[in-house]
Amino acid sequence: MDFLFVDPFSLNDAFTTLFALLLGTFCVIVIDGLEALLIRRLTPKSWYMPERRAFTVGKREFRFYKKIKIGFWKDKVPELGVFTGFSKRKLGDTSSVPYLKRYIMEINYGVVIHLINAHTGFLVLFVPHCDAYYIWIPVTLVNYVLSMAPVFVLRYTAHILGKIYKMKAKEENKVKTVI
Repeated sequence: MDFLFVDPFSLNDAFTTLFALLLGTFCVIVIDGLEALLIRRLTPKSWYMPERRAFTVGKREFRFYKKIKIGFWKDKVPELGVFTGFSKRKLGDTSSVPYLKRYIMEINYGVVIHLINAHTGFLVLFVPHCDAYYIWIPVTLVNYVLSMAPVFVLRYTAHILGKIYKMKAKEENKVKTVI
């Protein structure tokens, strides 16, 4: 309970506060990375298929993304798909149904990972030296914002690619039934 009586603005305590903020930031990044690794390795791919209703982006949600002008700032959000071997920085062959399926699956993985990361950032509270409210609250809030921005971008992109995917899959099925 000593942290309630610390003056984070005194010089001695400023270094302690800076150290705790850096430690908290590092730990929340590690927590986020571990969660991403566990989700990628321990959950079945079938959960993330484009056909899953849980990942459908509705019209109202898509209008929200347009209202916040996501098209102007979405490219400023870092894309870390290189860690999974599938970069979403540039769109590839949109005429290929398997490519679109994989792209949407990667989007769905990203949505789940970032949502969980956004809501578990508070775990930094349990890291030694980070239990002071003026440490864990800012670290948790920044983690939340930095996790939700990619969710918005991914969901926005999923809506557009989902329409293309459905159209191409229907075309491919028509070709298969004719042959």
